[in-house]
Amino acid sequence: MNPERFNTFNIKRGISYLKRNGVKKTCYKAIERLKRDNDEAGYNEAVMLSRPTVGELDRQRARSFFHNYKISILVPAYNTEPEYLKEMIASVVKQTYSNWELCIADGSDDDTVSNAVKEIRASSGKDTASKIKYQRLNANRGISGNSNGALVMATGDYVGMLDHDDLLSPNALYEVMDVLESGIERNGNIYASRYKAVYSDEDKVNAGVTRYFDYHRKPDFDIDFLRSNNYICHFFVVKTSVAVKSGGFRSEYNGAQDHDFIFRCIEQLEPSEIYHIPKVLYHWRSHISSTAENPDSKLYAYDAGKRAVRDHLKRLNIKAEVTDTPHLGYYRVKYEAGGQGIKTLSPQQWEQLTKQDLESIEEDFIMVLAPELKALNDNYLEELAGVLAREEVGAVGGKIYDSKGRIESAGYSYDEDGNLNPDYRGMNGNFSGYLHRASVQHKTDGLSKDCMMIKKAAIVFGEKATMSDKYITVYDPFAEFRRKRIVIRDR
Repeated sequence: MNPERFNTFNIKRGISYLKRNGVKKTCYKAIERLKRDNDEAGYNEAVMLSRPTVGELDRQRARSFFHNYKISILVPAYNTEPEYLKEMIASVVKQTYSNWELCIADGSDDDTVSNAVKEIRASSGKDTASKIKYQRLNANRGISGNSNGALVMATGDYVGMLDHDDLLSPNALYEVMDVLESGIERNGNIYASRYKAVYSDEDKVNAGVTRYFDYHRKPDFDIDFLRSNNYICHFFVVKTSVAVKSGGFRSEYNGAQDHDFIFRCIEQLEPSEIYHIPKVLYHWRSHISSTAENPDSKLYAYDAGKRAVRDHLKRLNIKAEVTDTPHLGYYRVKYEAGGQGIKTLSPQQWEQLTKQDLESIEEDFIMVLAPELKALNDNYLEELAGVLAREEVGAVGGKIYDSKGRIESAGYSYDEDGNLNPDYRGMNGNFSGYLHRASVQHKTDGLSKDCMMIKKAAIVFGEKATMSDKYITVYDPFAEFRRKRIVIRDR
């Protein structure tokens, strides 16, 4: 059991969840939380063992890159605890990749941050001191305004966001540069990386930096999951020109300003220009001053997140309704269906479908549904059709429970051997899954052929009908089905 879990904030958060969702859901949430803690019992030791060796860090420092992009680290500061600030700065100074600058925009109402920066500069070499840039703002402009102050200071090719009391792994910028280097392409006489945005996994660390926990294992870029939750968060590095064109950070989204900023950045990019590094490069410090407030007082942040998703969809001219889920900071997007015709087939009919059969179908969408599945939502066709109406989506499937109420399928994922396996099969149907992924929309590698809606235009034929890889597949838990009897088909 994680001792960091027992603090005033989490107790208040539990009470808040109880008030919103009732006893039953609260009990299941607590049980699932304890189970995750148990599953991660050895995480802290694993972090210690997996740290880069001294030799590896030296090798990283010695590496010469083709294009040494300058990376500006943006830090909005406000009345920061001096020791936390110094440790944050030290984590940047220790980076094995050296072409960086630290841009600290300080909105504090005293000299705490200023004095700490002066102290560090004075004890650093001339080259390091020159890379630690500091500006005292004329007033506290809030998290967005202070972040914009740091962005204005940046002169790098890329910018990355770092909170004033968090920490970077010493290899963070090196790993980012390794990705950017791998994407170097030639366009005439110009060489540049095709990657315009990079993000990594993250975790939490206690105040004394003695225990790491809550490993946040993120998926590769997933627009559906990003609309469900700001899963990218930290460590996010983006091309400076993209950040500037986005308009920077907006105060009307304070509390969710990063979510809004990330949306406006990725809206300028193709998915192939966004890269996920499956390594923990960012440590989010968890301490008393950051967790002391009542979570209900932070509801404005979750409302801001909901507005960030809604406004992102509006900018793309996508008609949808955005609502809260039982899990704060996680949202449901209900897309508006376009009135397309839907043809329903059994899995057996789908398996035997020929090109000639397909040509005879007049409807735009095909719903494949096993007769032994009972829909738990009267509007499941409208729900799935709304997701499928999006141009980039080729197929969508719902959440399937077995006859005992356990999850049978919440989407499918490829394993290391290239086999498709059902996500969360056998898990208690009242659980929400890792990062609540069983309970929110996200991209998935595959779907159960007992329950999927597929776009006619996305169907191609090899040995049998399948979906073109030009499209993505989406899992939508808001269309639910239950198996009438125990019949499970591996798909």
